[in-house]
Amino acid sequence: MVTAMFDWIRTAALLALFCAAGPAAAGSIVLWPINPTIAVEEQATALWLENRGTEPATLQIRALRWHQIDGADRYDMQDEVVSSPPIATIPAGKRQLIRIVRRDGASMATERSYRLLIDELPTMSPIHKAREANAQLAIQMRYSIPLFTYEGPSSAPRLDLRFIASEGKRFVEIRNSGNSHARLVDLRLVHGANTFDVMTGLVGYVLPGSVMRWPLPSDTPLVGSILVKVNGADQLLSPNA
Repeated sequence: MVTAMFDWIRTAALLALFCAAGPAAAGSIVLWPINPTIAVEEQATALWLENRGTEPATLQIRALRWHQIDGADRYDMQDEVVSSPPIATIPAGKRQLIRIVRRDGASMATERSYRLLIDELPTMSPIHKAREANAQLAIQMRYSIPLFTYEGPSSAPRLDLRFIASEGKRFVEIRNSGNSHARLVDLRLVHGANTFDVMTGLVGYVLPGSVMRWPLPSDTPLVGSILVKVNGADQLLSPNA
């Protein structure tokens, strides 16, 4: 299992990639789609990378298996899904097609979750080549987008809600007992006739069979219901008795 060496993935996940409706951009690189899938009848999907900068850009594309354990995202190395090519150098003003391929014989659940990591590698200019050790410390842009593959028909996620108070902190906990992921956006607390914004924008994902929790402001009453966009549609969740 990949452990602390992939902590930086969580930083990448803060990028606005998840909230955009169209192509995502950071720095000079634009990539789309930001929510690729491989459907039941498909063996591959397309990922486009475009270099809008003035210099060539070299990008490495990898796929990690994505789990959620004990309320946290975890990532494994895997060989079920691969990118072709795995590394691409894109001239300024050009775009590159990357095929994300599901390998034959891969054992899949109804829905399987991955993270595609796109690393912009340092440019090895003559100065960098003369100072290779320093080049390894160059700042890189990292992109992280979800990938879901399917082996059979999936249904809507089935979500259960709990409010939790622990060690002076308050949390909302959401369990997904369905067989497809839930992408949560704009979490609001409904208390009586009032609705309060708690988290705007992307809240996070709850993968099938997983439980995730998020901290609430200290003054949030642990009563009422939660209104949240689940895969693009508002859903009202009430706490379990």
